[in-house]
Amino acid sequence: MASMLRTIALLFMALTLGVAQAGAETVNPQPGIDYAPIVPPVPSPAGKPEVVEVFNFKCPHCFDLHSHIEAWLKNNGDRYQYRSLPVFWGRQTDLPLRLFFAAEFLGHGPQMKGAIFKAQFVTNMNIENINEVGFIAEDAGLDPEKLKAQLQSFGVSTKVSQALSLQKAYGVTGTPTLVVNGKYLVSFGSHAKGDAKRLLAIVEALASR
Repeated sequence: MASMLRTIALLFMALTLGVAQAGAETVNPQPGIDYAPIVPPVPSPAGKPEVVEVFNFKCPHCFDLHSHIEAWLKNNGDRYQYRSLPVFWGRQTDLPLRLFFAAEFLGHGPQMKGAIFKAQFVTNMNIENINEVGFIAEDAGLDPEKLKAQLQSFGVSTKVSQALSLQKAYGVTGTPTLVVNGKYLVSFGSHAKGDAKRLLAIVEALASR
């Protein structure tokens, strides 16, 4: 009886695995369709594949993608060198970027990223208003005065300049966009067609090259 039960269990496992494999999405990214090559490539750190998320704190699609990125990082974060790279457009100011980079220096980058998105899209704050900084800082678990003291620091100003330089070097013209190893640009809208699952599948396939 025990032998028969083991046999049935093995058959069930094999059947389940076969169904899972049959249903798995196979992605073989094609240039111009699933990604855009970055020419010339931008140098990336040695070691694990680098994934850079280029986003804008006022971009609703970036906000929509944020939860998917967080869930993906929980399961895959140790496989990649992941970096958040906020940018701003047109008449927007650089205050949200300064808030994020100042928080990074204070060890609360991910918390600040979530707090700024929440302020913009959930509580309808003006994230470009210096008077709102205290509320956003507290939501990110930071002392408002310590955060404000960092906003105009040399380190934060350098990070803002580097972010805009990288945006140009990558050739990013819309957000959200993920950059893999400084070689491949994957747009959430143009390449993944707004499908977060496909976006991340493309990124994983490109990272393995």
